[in-house]
Amino acid sequence: MEYIVGPVLALLLGLKFTDYKVKKAIKTVEVQHTETLVELKNKMDDNNKTISQQTLRMMMPMASSLQKINNQLGL
Repeated sequence: MEYIVGPVLALLLGLKFTDYKVKKAIKTVEVQHTETLVELKNKMDDNNKTISQQTLRMMMPMASSLQKINNQLGL
């Protein structure tokens, strides 16, 4: 009887411990995932602002040049 109960009990305890560790790891991963998503969204917002500013800086000389050309042509 002891030869059967001991290993079965050890197996059940091992399975319960594994289940506990997996659930704990899932919670940790979910927290890290949400933090990563927030950081990524912030970085994307910053990049969009930076790209918009850089595009405007590049376009302004061309726009002023086009205005000068239009003035010279009388348009």
